[in-house]
Amino acid sequence: MGIGHIDLDLLMRLRRAGHLEQPSSVIEMGAQQLANTFFDDRRLAELASLFDADKARIPALGKASSGTPKDLLAGAPLARGFWEWLGFRYAAIDIDGSPLSVPLDLNYDAVPKSARGVYDLVTNFGTTEHVANQLNAFKIIHDLANVGGIMIHHLPTQGMSNHGLVNYNMKFFWMLARSNQYEWLFLDYLDRGNFHGLRQDIIDFAAAYSEDFVERAAQITMSDALILVVFRKASDIEFVPPLDVKTGTKASNSTIARRYWTVFGEKPPVRSWLHRS
Repeated sequence: MGIGHIDLDLLMRLRRAGHLEQPSSVIEMGAQQLANTFFDDRRLAELASLFDADKARIPALGKASSGTPKDLLAGAPLARGFWEWLGFRYAAIDIDGSPLSVPLDLNYDAVPKSARGVYDLVTNFGTTEHVANQLNAFKIIHDLANVGGIMIHHLPTQGMSNHGLVNYNMKFFWMLARSNQYEWLFLDYLDRGNFHGLRQDIIDFAAAYSEDFVERAAQITMSDALILVVFRKASDIEFVPPLDVKTGTKASNSTIARRYWTVFGEKPPVRSWLHRS
């Protein structure tokens, strides 16, 4: 989805709250681009002051030809220069050959030993919704962050019915935080207010299987919305998948209890992830 004014607001909030006091390293899930909504001179000047960045370099950050997500690829500047301007050492996870990118397949690959627990800030600005293997994608984010590191998720939660492979809900992040002992730093739910019906390609496809679908689809309306979640990695533990059970539930067997030890109150397993290649 790229980086826009919402993310600028969040960075300033985190900086003021003391959560980004000494930024040193950031890694993006997907090499991001900067939308036109990011380029408000007053707000960038304010951000520069907060991070002790050089205000004279603001024009050099570039400007996109359009601020809309669908046009981001058409000439929008990469975010690398922006992060370096703020004083971060920059890297990205991507398989497109972007400069300073770590070529990991989010569906399958593990974080290399040299990158585990290295980064102060891990950003997920509209990337993991395009990944089928959610377990591996969020494990990668967990493994990249150092203890005390911050993880930002800015993702679709409703509407956008053909944007990615998944949309997210609050329970996913509640369970993710519980499983991994994350500290909550921020949460917001942003409705774009653009009510619309189902996409025509969905209507056309479903109509082949349901005779009255076209008529019923006319009654379906939705609004696109985004969820903004910020965690701090508080514990040096191996990633534990989110589990959709109530807190206090008893494990059905010892294997499940050990696998989801943070959920079922068991002792932590012997750690081995630091030694995997």
